[in-house]
Amino acid sequence: MRLGGWILALGTLASTILPTESARSATIRDDEPDSSYLALGASPDYAPVGTFVNSWGYTGCATLIAPDWVLTAAHVLTAATSGTFTIDGMSYTSSQLISNPGWNGTAFNGYDFGLVQLSTPVLGIAPATLYTGSDDLGPGGNYLTGTYVGFGFTGTGLTGYTTLDGQKRAFENVLDGNVGNPSLVLCSDFDNPAGTANTFGSATPLTLEGCVAPGDSGGGVFITVDSQTYLEGVISFVAATHASAGNANSVYGDVSGSGRVSALVPWIDSITGIPEPPVAALAVLAGASVALVLGRRRNQDGFRAKGAKAAKNS
Repeated sequence: MRLGGWILALGTLASTILPTESARSATIRDDEPDSSYLALGASPDYAPVGTFVNSWGYTGCATLIAPDWVLTAAHVLTAATSGTFTIDGMSYTSSQLISNPGWNGTAFNGYDFGLVQLSTPVLGIAPATLYTGSDDLGPGGNYLTGTYVGFGFTGTGLTGYTTLDGQKRAFENVLDGNVGNPSLVLCSDFDNPAGTANTFGSATPLTLEGCVAPGDSGGGVFITVDSQTYLEGVISFVAATHASAGNANSVYGDVSGSGRVSALVPWIDSITGIPEPPVAALAVLAGASVALVLGRRRNQDGFRAKGAKAAKNS
């Protein structure tokens, strides 16, 4: 399927002025209460997600994957010399920043991954478990549902992103998109409950469907396999399509994009030393064996990259 529109990196500036209107985070359905998205974000399963501010003020999110390591988006680390990870009210400075060597500024290539080592370990919060399987690729057309978690701008599918209040929200969406390099990029479209905007897959939205927005970059996308929650995505971009009138402002029809963690686990392990869960351990957890198995040019999917862009003052 050819899609047309723009792509937007999802960071913002720490120095932006917060809006005064009542707030909501990720854009949400206009017919569902914001409280439901806040409650989902507050689930203990998503406790490892915090905020990350780099040395020049660019703000996104990151997910704790070991007591002294967080996983974020590479574009959040661009031109940075250090950063601060904040989680559960505590802040931790970085000791090193590492971007994936495959990252070339084009989100569709799937290498928008960055690692941050913390100078002191985070205590009292269990790190996220990295996914190492392949069920997220939709074998037999059975696509998994991802839960996107971040602290970015919010609004509704009708208004697009309008407000930043620093609260953690989460939304759910089916990982059924095929954009860029599908072996490395996970995508979901934001379906309009009125049935007027659908890019791929079912046109019926999930109850808590939504779309990523500026400030969500580096946040986590979680999946549940056999009752176990795993980190499988790093939020990377929002892309516009013809269904959303070509504006990447997180409205109905826009596409949420993330890098696929399971494809990059060997690189993550090589840097952090975090061991992959052994097959036997995964089998015990699952009750069954688990098979392991922003740029500037128009790409093959018809998107055009806007490049890294901070959100408007808000």
